Amino acid sequence: METLIVGERGQITIPKEVRERLGIRPKSPVVIEVKDDGLVIRPAVTIALRKFSDKRIKEITREDILDKDERKKILAGWKK
Repeated sequence: METLIVGERGQITIPKEVRERLGIRPKSPVVIEVKDDGLVIRPAVTIALRKFSDKRIKEITREDILDKDERKKILAGWKK
């Protein structure tokens, strides 16, 4: 455990050894959680997104092998 100093603007510096161990690099997103007894800071999970053109979406839709009932059931599960 380390003791850190909070700066005038509310900032702290995560020690280099901790950043390296957790894979936190400059501009890495982190999550802060408030607990009854303090704070938890952990690396955020990020998911890469891909963009598709309208043309590619139509191609993917044509290649879809699910029938309408199967597709409807899956989509209903996602909306929960």
